[in-house]
Amino acid sequence: MRLLPLKPLYKRLIQAVLIFLMMPFSLMAQNAEKKTVTGKVTDSAGAALPGVTVTVKGTKTSASANEKGIFQIKAKEGDVLSFSFVGYQKKEIKVAEQSSYTVILENTTAALNDVVVVGYGKSSKRTLVSAITSVKPEDLNRGSISDVGQLLQGKVPGLNITSSGDPNKPAAVILRGASTLNGSQGVFYVIDGVLGADIATVAPDDIASIDILKDAAATAIYGNRASNGVIIITTKRAKKGEPVLSYNGYVSAESVSSQLKVMDATQLRSFVTKNNMAFTPADDKGANTNWQDAIERSSAIAHNHNISYSNTNEHGGYIASVNYFDKQGIIQGTSLNRVIARLNADQYAFKDKLKLGLNVSNSVSVANDLPYRNSILQLANLYLP
Repeated sequence: MRLLPLKPLYKRLIQAVLIFLMMPFSLMAQNAEKKTVTGKVTDSAGAALPGVTVTVKGTKTSASANEKGIFQIKAKEGDVLSFSFVGYQKKEIKVAEQSSYTVILENTTAALNDVVVVGYGKSSKRTLVSAITSVKPEDLNRGSISDVGQLLQGKVPGLNITSSGDPNKPAAVILRGASTLNGSQGVFYVIDGVLGADIATVAPDDIASIDILKDAAATAIYGNRASNGVIIITTKRAKKGEPVLSYNGYVSAESVSSQLKVMDATQLRSFVTKNNMAFTPADDKGANTNWQDAIERSSAIAHNHNISYSNTNEHGGYIASVNYFDKQGIIQGTSLNRVIARLNADQYAFKDKLKLGLNVSNSVSVANDLPYRNSILQLANLYLP
């Protein structure tokens, strides 16, 4: 049997006894370091956030903010407090000498690249297998635009949009089906969840996002009405924060870039004479008229004005807008004057478990149109000058 030297053995026993005796004092010192940390949690607008979960990181210690956003929790200097709440970004702060803190949580916003509208809901692009294209407001066309079709022209592959200078003729939108003159080509519109809504009731400035559903899998939920494709439009909603009053407007001028080259009266008379022909007195009045200049405006003026106001509170918000649009057609005597008013309101109830939404829109248009507008340019080139 091998015996340990007595001196080292005594040292180990003494160390063990000292550690055992000092343990209560060490625990007391640790408890003494903890203090009550209080504070208030708000959003970026300064509104209190009730129900925020406050946790001491790395421990099971947690607390919740009351209805005024006030929280209280035990922690010591150096601990990290973690704040989490649905719809807001997680935030962490380190406990210092002070015992009171004001914590501001930022809203969590989903980018259109990550989330798209599908049918009556939303889906992540990572789990999406249908042919759906989302277009952001900043990517839409700019200029003197009176309908949504012109906003999307040239922006979506496979979406055929043809527009004219006539302010009273909406752009022809063909998404699915044969591009024939007599076939049914109309796209099915869904505006803020309203099926088959009139696209004329939406002002371009009120649009928050546009989703284009192309294939049968994406449009199946809408039935045979969606046989030619679906365009889902979501209008702007009130965002949390201070009340916002905004204005957007423009003035534009349009002109004809080029005309068909035709003979004037002198050239036509010379041509007829060289070919041993002559006009009858009923056909030649001695005038020299350029019918293209006669039916077209030298400059067509358009102006658009959009004003909106939004406000929110702890349990909802609303946004109201009025759009005034006035546009002259490039053809003399044609014009469009339109006013669109819109109200979107959201209200939460039963501790934010129930959401009530109200969407109201109204459009009043005064259109000055001409008969035979589809053939008037052709006739201008056939009339004798």
